[in-house]
Amino acid sequence: MTRRSSLGLRRVALLGVAAMACGSDDPTSPPPPGGTLVVNPTRLVLGVGMSRQLSASIFDPSGAPVGGATVEFSSSDPGRASVSPDGLASYVAAGPAEIRASSGDLFAIIPYTGLQAGHPTGTTTSSLRLPGDGQGDAPFGAAIDGQGRIFISQTNSGRLASSLYPVSDFVTQDLGGIPTSVVLLGGDRALVTPTGPDTNDATVVELSSDRVLVQVPLDVPSFSAVTAPDSQTAYLGTNDGRVLEFDVASSQVTGSIDLGVAQSRVNHLALNAGGTLLYASSFTTGTISEIDLHSRSVARLLIVGGEPQGLAVSLDGTELYVADESGQGQINIYNLVGDTLETSISSGATESIGGPFGLALSPDGAKVYVGVITTQGPGLIQVIDTGTRTIERTINSCGSTPRRIAFGFSGGLAVVVDETGCATFVE
Repeated sequence: MTRRSSLGLRRVALLGVAAMACGSDDPTSPPPPGGTLVVNPTRLVLGVGMSRQLSASIFDPSGAPVGGATVEFSSSDPGRASVSPDGLASYVAAGPAEIRASSGDLFAIIPYTGLQAGHPTGTTTSSLRLPGDGQGDAPFGAAIDGQGRIFISQTNSGRLASSLYPVSDFVTQDLGGIPTSVVLLGGDRALVTPTGPDTNDATVVELSSDRVLVQVPLDVPSFSAVTAPDSQTAYLGTNDGRVLEFDVASSQVTGSIDLGVAQSRVNHLALNAGGTLLYASSFTTGTISEIDLHSRSVARLLIVGGEPQGLAVSLDGTELYVADESGQGQINIYNLVGDTLETSISSGATESIGGPFGLALSPDGAKVYVGVITTQGPGLIQVIDTGTRTIERTINSCGSTPRRIAFGFSGGLAVVVDETGCATFVE
């Protein structure tokens, strides 16, 4: 495991104020000694139900720590962020506020942002390069846990990078292989695939410690994964036209479902809200398989043509959103009840090389985020309103090759990973 830094943010002095003024009736009295109050993290972002402990230290003018000093915390707007006297900050509502730390005449201000649930407002975007020599080691997959930790797989180096958001630096862990998918399993664990020296394994990682718990032999590369709503089962799409069933409790593959389509390769998976139907797209055959998880069989084969990649199911289960990478690229919306193509939305790609790849539905079902690969200029992040079925916003990716997309903070944050070496964060 290679450590770039601790998981916490680097120590930064936000604001130190020394009491330098003297009383007007005693001009010869020396000023009290200066110092610096340092608080971590330097910026705080929380979503619904989230809390984070702030830490504070005081240093004298020489940089030596001062022991025994008392630091008190307060919130500029308790209606948006609450904070205990010892610095436990908690989400109350969406919007900006300030967390203030003070000790005598020293104080520090920590900007706070509460993110709305459901989907990002899109008013704030930022990006960061991933660690690694080869274009940030080609980041590809992403996941965000309930503590605000972001996990990004790096295909060139076989590593998993992780950090608390807002991100300033990453911890990286060597898993081997060419990991393209990261999915949360619950119980402080994640599944990363494909890993191992021959890319035929999956790895279970403990998130809080960045520790590998087990490597699971799959005997076939698996480039896609999704976790069932009950967190008891994960499904892995394979390169040989199957979906593997992974039992979370035992960390073992307990079965497989054959799609029955020759030369199919499952690059993307999506579950309906009830976790009863699983959809698997194959860009090599232009098909999408609808799998009944109760009978563990293919219930319907959608022959859509083109190169279907990322996909998502509407919350009511009636619509399927599909990124078609063929040609200049379309985002297609299928009516699953009538088995018809309802509409196609141009991806905005200007050349036939590239097109839409990653696709994700916001937790409230209101927005679809699509990453569009381009050969010239930045890639595109298209935000589609599911009600109007139109692109309401286009955001430039931090590179030309956006890949997988993850939502976190109860939907208030979107992370779009770009294979050219960076990630875009949309609040």
